[in-house]
Amino acid sequence: MQITLDNIGIIKNSTLTLEGLTVITGKNNSGKTTVGKTLYSLIDATSNLQRNARRDRDTYIRKQIRELENVLNAFSYAPEPGVEADYLSRFHALDDLLSGAYNAKCPVPYPEDYAYELEKDLTAVDSERMAELYGTTEFVIRRDKETQKWVKHEVPISEKFDRQRAVALDILSSLFEELKQDPHLTDYARERINQTLSLEFSGQIQPVKAPGVTSLVDLSDEESPYYHFTLQNNRIVKDGPVFFNAPFQRAYLIDDPYILDDPKPARLYRMNAQEFEGLVNTSNISTHSQKLLTKLRFRSGPNPFEQMLLDKSLEQIREQIEQVISGSFEFSPDGNYYVENGVKLRVSNLAAGSKLFSILKILLEKGELDASTLLILDEPESHLHPQWQNTFAEVIVLLVKNLNMRVLLTTHSSNFMLALDAFMRKHGINQRTNFYQTRSTGDGFVEYECVNDDMGRIYQDFLQYLSEVKQLRNLYMHGGGDGQ
Repeated sequence: MQITLDNIGIIKNSTLTLEGLTVITGKNNSGKTTVGKTLYSLIDATSNLQRNARRDRDTYIRKQIRELENVLNAFSYAPEPGVEADYLSRFHALDDLLSGAYNAKCPVPYPEDYAYELEKDLTAVDSERMAELYGTTEFVIRRDKETQKWVKHEVPISEKFDRQRAVALDILSSLFEELKQDPHLTDYARERINQTLSLEFSGQIQPVKAPGVTSLVDLSDEESPYYHFTLQNNRIVKDGPVFFNAPFQRAYLIDDPYILDDPKPARLYRMNAQEFEGLVNTSNISTHSQKLLTKLRFRSGPNPFEQMLLDKSLEQIREQIEQVISGSFEFSPDGNYYVENGVKLRVSNLAAGSKLFSILKILLEKGELDASTLLILDEPESHLHPQWQNTFAEVIVLLVKNLNMRVLLTTHSSNFMLALDAFMRKHGINQRTNFYQTRSTGDGFVEYECVNDDMGRIYQDFLQYLSEVKQLRNLYMHGGGDGQ
């Protein structure tokens, strides 16, 4: 499987292979995070596509139905004195809407069926009979064609019922036409990807240094394409399908161990929300951190059969993680705790490195990490001592080997890089490991180069800066230089 990015962030035409473990190195501000954010957006936007589409579709239908309450205000008039107003009760859907029973039942299990029942009721209701119940006439103000003055007229109230009914039926007719569109969810998938990319990149998916360029994203393998689209003005061009098949069921992007300190994730403002189109419900699009925190706190896990299979695969991995953090976690309204030997420590008081291992531990216990998961790690070594960097590197390699996972990570650490290099050879996944280094193109952009056959380039880059400060240290330590 390969991903190609062209004019995404500051990345020029570059292709990376995702076979098992993919490692990206390079200087700061060289676009390393861009690959992970793009991959996360693609997978998260299209995972559970049918279920999300059904949910968003139902939300849109309910919204349109609520609009009809305002349109049909005449139908809620009080009946004439002495009149037994039971006529509307035979029209169950319409009666539920007018009485407020519809809102009380929300969410209605099948809102589309309800909308069709409402259309039947509105078509069948007799405006003349309604006029008998609610009065025969009303006064309206209309402009006189000859004098151009506003004049009060007395008209049959049945006309008002007919006008409002006609408007309501038009709304429902338009709704039904909209629901017939996009049966294969082509437009829906495009818009979910649009929104997720916009949220992850704060609306700046394409390079700000080159406005007006066309960008490309392609994820495919030798047998089939998964995603393919171009972007202009930070939105996907409508030139056909963009999503063909799902290579993963889920993706997790981990870039902040302190996420465990957050008691409750808050929704972030959606960039360019006014530009979103179609039936996509923007409130269902979350950042990678919100999605991860929700999963960490959600009380779910594998069933006994799945757990039995996992136990066999996780034995080595658990052994490594237990060296760092061997307790369990307790999330509740009363507080979030790490529990070990009966002692409860608030999760916020764990060391940052422990929190990173904790995130993996929780995801593993919930059965969220397997061959159907893409795991993206952005500089995971940042909070780890070299000893724990080595342990974490082996855990990552074992995830690829024992669970057949695909992991994409970025790193700035020579020690972590060396640990990955060593453990991927020890555990025999070197044929499924690819190393990339960013290279400046000289115009503010970067390209990715595969350095599998020249790993020394990565170490040379790290050692260059170590050598510079070592020489500087030696200079001043021995009394040289201009220092006092």
